[in-house]
Formats: sequence, C-alpha cells, structure tokens
Amino acid sequence: MNTLLVYAHPNPLSFNAALAKVVQEEISKLGGPIKVKDLYAMNFNPVLSEKDFQGYHTGQVGEDVKQEQADVAWADLVILLGPVWWHSVPAIMKGYIDRVFSIGFAYKYTRQGPEGLLKGKKGLLITTSGSDQKAAEKTGMLTTLQNSLAGATFGFTGFQEYKHHNFFAVPTVSDEERKQMLTDMRELIKNFA
Repeated sequence: MNTLLVYAHPNPLSFNAALAKVVQEEISKLGGPIKVKDLYAMNFNPVLSEKDFQGYHTGQVGEDVKQEQADVAWADLVILLGPVWWHSVPAIMKGYIDRVFSIGFAYKYTRQGPEGLLKGKKGLLITTSGSDQKAAEKTGMLTTLQNSLAGATFGFTGFQEYKHHNFFAVPTVSDEERKQMLTDMRELIKNFA
C-alpha cells in the first residue's frame, strides 16, 4: 500500500514528530512504500493565491502543487498528522489542503452536485491536543475536526474510507501515558493500513 504522510509541526522534537516516526516505522514493517511531507521542513507555501485559483479552473497549476497532487494520486493511504490549534490543524496544513485538494483534481461539480475524484483511497487524520477528551467533547472540538477536516477533506473528495483519531492532553499526561499513545498509534496503523 502506497502511503503519503503529510505532517505539520514546527518543533522537530515534538510528540507529533514521535508519532510521525512511528507511522513511518509501521508502514515500513507492513512493506509498503511511504512518502513523507514535513510541511515546515519543506517551507511549504500555504497561501492560496489568485494565480493558484485561476490555474485550478484552467488546468494550469503551479509546479509545487502539481508535485503534491501527483503524490496524493500515487497514495492508497493519505495520513494527515498535526496538532490541534484553535479547533483545527496548523495553517500550513490547512493551506496544503486548500492548494492541493483542489477543484479539477480532488473533486468536480456535476449536475447532480459535487463528485469526489479521489475514489478508492483511505484517509487518516491524526491530531494531538492539549485538551483532555471531556473538554474536547464539551467545546465541540472533536465534532469540528470530524466534520471540517476528516469529512470535508476525505469524504468530500471521494475517499472510500477515512477515520479521525485524536491523542488527548499530550502536554500534561505522564511519560508512560505518552509511551502508551505511541503504542496505540502503532496499533492504529496496523489495523487501518
């Protein structure tokens, strides 16, 4: 299974970085190739420009977007991994979605309504939060992530199957609990990939 990991965290020593490493290890154990997009290390431009917008409608996307779209097309499994900031992912990842999952590539409009063009793929949204599960549910954070990211990105664009998993209270739990989260990440990849 070809896997694309799109990762967004500015600190290379973060818990998100540890999760990204676990994903890479588990996909390698399963024998599938993996491409990793570390958006901060790539200095990915998240700004959807007027040129980008016009290009989507004329089929003339920029080279950076064209390469990312080729990698999404190549993948059987797309994993988006990052922290939750203000009930969403970092702006750099949201910008990746805006620029790469574009009209004409990821979806189109028909007389029957929108149609996803990325059929047959699996998607996994992995997030980490400072809030615990109770607070995340009370504030609506989990519902927001499920609807506006997992559903709107993967579901809207035609993915066959997708899932969201959040690791809660990462900065305040014990080291043992974080180790268990890494083990849980391994199991999630084994069972979903």
